[in-house]
Amino acid sequence: MSNIEYQLLLVSHSVASAQFIDNFGTDNIKVDCYQQSIEQLIETKDDANYHLVCIDSDLIPPGFTKQQLCGLLNTGVVFVHFGQHHDLNANALLYAQCDYDEINWPTTKAQLHNSMQMALYKLQVRRRQTNQNDLLTNTVSCIGDVLIYLDQQGDITTLNETAQQLFAVDEAEVRAKPWYTVLKIRPDMSSKQTQQFIATAIKIQTVTKIQPFAIQTTDNSSQLVDGIIGPIKYPNGNNGVVLILRQLSSLDKIPNALALNTNANGKSVKQSAVSGILLLSPDYFNQINLRYGREFGDKLLYAIGELIRHFVRPTDLSSHYGGTMFMIMFAESSAEQIKNIVNKLHIKLSNYAFFDEKIKLPFSFGVSVNSEELSYSPVELFYYANFSLSQARDLGGAQVRQWQQLNTMLQIGNLDRLSGNVSKTGNSDYQKMLMQWSILNYLDDIEQPRAFYQALLMQLINGFELAAAGLYKIESDNITLLQAIDHNEHNILAKDIIFSQNQRHFISQLSLPKTQQGQENQIFTTVLKASGIELILPVNTNLTSQYFLWLNTEHDDSIQVRDNHTLYNIADYVGVKIEQFAIHKLPPALANNQLDFWYRSFEMEQLMAEVAMVAPTNATVLITGESGTGKEMLAKSIHLASQRKDKPFVIFDCAAVVESLIESELFGHKKGAFTGADKNVNGCVQQADGGTLFLDEIGELPIEMQVKLLRFVQEKQYSPVGSGKYKKVDVRLIAATNVDLQQQIKIGKFREDLYFRLNVFSLKNIPLRQRKSDILLIALSYLKVFAKEYNKVINDFSNQAKLALVDYQWPGNIRELKNLVHRAVIVGNEELLQCKHLALYPSTAEQADQSLIKPETSLAVTTNNDHVVNKADVRAMYQPAILNSENIINAQQEHINVPATEHTLPLANRLISACIATDNHRHSLAISPWVEFLLYQHCLENNQQVAIQAANQLNIAESTFRRRWKKLQSVTAPQNLTVVELAERFAKQVINIDNEQSKIQMMQTILANACNAQRLAVKLSSSLLDVSAPTLRRLLSSAELTKEKN
Repeated sequence: MSNIEYQLLLVSHSVASAQFIDNFGTDNIKVDCYQQSIEQLIETKDDANYHLVCIDSDLIPPGFTKQQLCGLLNTGVVFVHFGQHHDLNANALLYAQCDYDEINWPTTKAQLHNSMQMALYKLQVRRRQTNQNDLLTNTVSCIGDVLIYLDQQGDITTLNETAQQLFAVDEAEVRAKPWYTVLKIRPDMSSKQTQQFIATAIKIQTVTKIQPFAIQTTDNSSQLVDGIIGPIKYPNGNNGVVLILRQLSSLDKIPNALALNTNANGKSVKQSAVSGILLLSPDYFNQINLRYGREFGDKLLYAIGELIRHFVRPTDLSSHYGGTMFMIMFAESSAEQIKNIVNKLHIKLSNYAFFDEKIKLPFSFGVSVNSEELSYSPVELFYYANFSLSQARDLGGAQVRQWQQLNTMLQIGNLDRLSGNVSKTGNSDYQKMLMQWSILNYLDDIEQPRAFYQALLMQLINGFELAAAGLYKIESDNITLLQAIDHNEHNILAKDIIFSQNQRHFISQLSLPKTQQGQENQIFTTVLKASGIELILPVNTNLTSQYFLWLNTEHDDSIQVRDNHTLYNIADYVGVKIEQFAIHKLPPALANNQLDFWYRSFEMEQLMAEVAMVAPTNATVLITGESGTGKEMLAKSIHLASQRKDKPFVIFDCAAVVESLIESELFGHKKGAFTGADKNVNGCVQQADGGTLFLDEIGELPIEMQVKLLRFVQEKQYSPVGSGKYKKVDVRLIAATNVDLQQQIKIGKFREDLYFRLNVFSLKNIPLRQRKSDILLIALSYLKVFAKEYNKVINDFSNQAKLALVDYQWPGNIRELKNLVHRAVIVGNEELLQCKHLALYPSTAEQADQSLIKPETSLAVTTNNDHVVNKADVRAMYQPAILNSENIINAQQEHINVPATEHTLPLANRLISACIATDNHRHSLAISPWVEFLLYQHCLENNQQVAIQAANQLNIAESTFRRRWKKLQSVTAPQNLTVVELAERFAKQVINIDNEQSKIQMMQTILANACNAQRLAVKLSSSLLDVSAPTLRRLLSSAELTKEKN
């Protein structure tokens, strides 16, 4: 038998069959004859031992077709015509629907051999397609009921009724259109790579599991789905593809990341705050359940969850995801940080002995991480971590596997067993995963406590399918409801929530010292009479007040025991946020706008971010800036945002006191110290004890007095005039000046050692002309104040007056603006203040920035407007403030109209790509400063080295030009010649753009567009542009605004 190439079974009653056997029954082809009926052959399956069945065409049973017989027989089939010669349709035999071959008798051995080869090939194809169709059939029942049928090109042929309802379309509308016309990817939660993956799987036409991804079903609705792509054969014989989708969870309650922080004309590019996801599971856990029982296994899983929860950082979120799988979401972390945490956790879990050293377990880890080169959505991160966990298990377990981008296409045609694990989790598991994602991705940016509480409670209600939720505060045995809402987002009053006696007893224990409390993090559960449960979840903080969450469910199984880890972790996260709110709570004076401090510009947001950062400390602050910019108000805002806010704020104007009295006014004097000193007098230093001393115009302090001030600054000790004893005080120093102290040092008018003592933390106040978007806001705010004071009905400025205000350069800054508006209100009696009232006129309407006088600006007249910021920006606590960085673009306008020509943006793309390739993805090459240097250099060359003409060509102020050109002398050229050449060409193209906007800002915005087009991570893009992440977002928002205008 070893030499036999084919074994044939001939089904024939004809005399010719003997000749068939004689002619072809050779050493390598064995022919047996079957005398029974074909029906019997089908029933007994005797054909299974043969390569091929040759059937006499005259024996085909009535009611059967040749194609049907092929489907019933488990081998290749050739129909032989022994009688009259039969006209064979060669094209029909080659048709994909035909699973058999035919020959006429007599024939040659070569013809029979070819026919056998064709029949066997068709058998192989049929078996493969049968296996795939069987797989699809088995999968449909567990995957989903949304069916999208496509042709081989990926165009829609049919949608089932469920798909039409989901996508709100009629089949006729989308027939013959590409699949992505209905299957629209939600861009903030799934990347273009998902679309490319689906397109490739459709093209290859092999059974492929689709990872969970977000789709936009209608304009106002989106879903998380997964499913299967597979080939099918239509009744007409054509091949096609079917997409079978399963709806996992609604995404309607999750904010759209691309629509966050938007204004009316543009959208932001907020990047995901989730930097990586870890999925982990103990190996061979089924053996634990078999040996010790399910109850013991549940306790062990709980212990694993507790170990993980106490290991992770408060800003990360961990949960018992499902089965034996645990998940950790890492927030705002580098790839290296995540790698270190993962490795340490793997070592800790693998070496940990549970239950008194009795149980040690191996663990498999799967991790996926965002990088500077690729930024995935959390949904994609979750699936990739899932895939990596499966790899770790398949390779024997007890190891860590990290997702690699090259694995993406390896999934096509690969129904990995992990997909089954994921599919077994219910919709509630996905909802909880999305809830944690939303908390990390969106809630962390909320600045106001009440808004944060509202958003948090809504996420908990959606994630756990709660009926209602609330947050309480316990202070001095008083229980205060901070916020409570139901599943319809309706507010719940405190009187509508009644605690039982047992609940009140548990709550009372929360205010006790931790040593007197019961078990830490205990959740108090109450079973309701009808159905559902109530939970009281303590929120741990380091504050004197205590907090707890109240959760109410309609169903007993909405929150399960394994969810406790998630709840504890969320409670820890909420505790951190409450502490941040408490530390940086807006002082009442600032909240009520007692300082007349209004702004909305990005530059002032950055400045106030630094104020919020330095205010809680005792560091000495030096404020510089032009006269009239509001240095005193800035100092007051620091004081009011500090721990000293309830203590004195004392102002000492160094320029307003005659030189002979400065020491006495500052340090006080004893009785008899000098003529007229008839009693002891405390100076400003003593008056400020416990509070803040503001030394205004410190640059005007006489050099002799600077020596005495230096000792006080160093030691916080002073000696009153006429006393030989030193006193010690607790005073926070803030100094301000409008002169260049470093220049004063050079000419000997200011002590260098005193300068260094004062310049611990410096703030540079911004001239009004460099924050033009604030001009109308401030003017309208003062207009409201003075109109109310004089009882006048004056509501706004005329458009010409607004143009004049924006066009004016304001050498006297805010002080000048305030006085001008004050005078205008006094002389004006019309509803709109005109240019004549201001005695100010625009140079030309065309030169003024029209974008700064849009109607929505007038909304800023009320301090309750969401767009108006009159407080220290709390976001400074979550991201570094970088106001004093020379990398910040000092914008003269809020929005940059960049005419990115057909040549400029492609060239910028090439430049960005060259920079990344040159630096091998490890350290970004900051190309923006070099391009800026080239812009300045070329403009100087074009204008015979005349600075003012070069500045005019760049559309910037001469003073800005000179200052920046001096700074740019330290910028070094790139080392790569390709980058140098591209940067040179790009700079020249920017100069040639015909636009009245700043060329520097145009250059920055075009480069930001190029980074965005290549989907670079925020960190990498910011490094390439040498700007902060907020500046990058602002540039991209401006670009989006320009696109919509054009």
